[in-house]
Amino acid sequence: MKCSFRHIIAIIFLLAVVIPSFSQSTEAKLKKSKADTEKEIEKINRQINENDRAKKSQSEHIALLNSRIEQRRKLIKNTDLQISITEAEIQKKNDNINELKLKISRLKDSYAELVVNIYTNRKKATWLMYVFASEDFSQAFRRLKYLQSYADVVSVQARKIEQTNQQLSNEVSLLLDKKRELDNYKSERSRDMEHLAKDEAEAKKMLSGLNSEAAKLKKQLQRKRADLANLDRQIRDIVKKEIAKDKSTGISKSPASVKLSADFAANRGRLPWPVAQGKIVGFFGERFHPVYKHIELSPNTGIDISTVEGENVLATFDGVVVGVLQVAGMNICVMLKHGEYFTFYCRLGVASVKRGANVKTGTVLGKVAAGRDSDGSQLHFEMWKTDKALDPYMWLLKK
Repeated sequence: MKCSFRHIIAIIFLLAVVIPSFSQSTEAKLKKSKADTEKEIEKINRQINENDRAKKSQSEHIALLNSRIEQRRKLIKNTDLQISITEAEIQKKNDNINELKLKISRLKDSYAELVVNIYTNRKKATWLMYVFASEDFSQAFRRLKYLQSYADVVSVQARKIEQTNQQLSNEVSLLLDKKRELDNYKSERSRDMEHLAKDEAEAKKMLSGLNSEAAKLKKQLQRKRADLANLDRQIRDIVKKEIAKDKSTGISKSPASVKLSADFAANRGRLPWPVAQGKIVGFFGERFHPVYKHIELSPNTGIDISTVEGENVLATFDGVVVGVLQVAGMNICVMLKHGEYFTFYCRLGVASVKRGANVKTGTVLGKVAAGRDSDGSQLHFEMWKTDKALDPYMWLLKK
């Protein structure tokens, strides 16, 4: 189907409006992504500093280093995109400047021609003779209007040159701003590349010195498997008892319980984190050691969040405390019930609530304990629906 001239003009106009706004939108998203990534790097830096102060294992340090390396690569990729966008904008500004220069050149040529014509016929008598030589009044009037319009054209042409010169000056100023912006992005990229190379070299050096930890690591893994198995048994026992109690009393079908379950489910992906600062270092399900990639770890029925000793542990939703107990290898565990859902908070050094207490979202349940062996200070967090373990990462608000 052929497009009419009017349609083509409309498309060109639309592209002229949409493309700059798209570029601005992309640039805004990149700046936000960059700010978020820098915040994440700052969090990891704090965790690394805390890890170093506590003289914890190199395995934990390398796991955090790998996380920071991943964020630095993300930051560099973001900057590369910003550089590409800025270079494209600079090219566009150069094209605009060249077009304006050409336009000014043509306007000046046209203006010069007009000035020459005026100079050639500069005598006032010549203009009057041209008017008086008309055959009738109508022709004389038309010739007079022509002479007036001719003078107007000269004036308009001069204004066009002045306006176009101003446009050119503005474009040159914007071009200089973009070039400075590009230089800043390239400086940032160079700095981030240096930091990345330093982190990679440090991680490689530390990894080469970890062979001495291999035997100790095997013993730790065996103990952790036993700890997780013990925790799993106790969780299942508590859940089983709570479900049986709800069935016998009819609580599970009460309007309050049904509403609480529905409200909890409706917040999937929006639940607040159980600690204000931290990074997931142990994910749900089948997994491998963060440093020794060939070593398969025990399946995780929750997530492990690396944080700092003494960090407040917070309830992720309204509920009731159904358990506060000491679990081997997990320190103190606090268990909450939210209708047919349960949340479990382990590796606490101290608990701030008692069994049977009603809590609200954000209630402080206790504080994270000091780290043990290669774990560092971590919160072990699980989430269940009746007797089935859920992946907490899918339920928590994405940082």
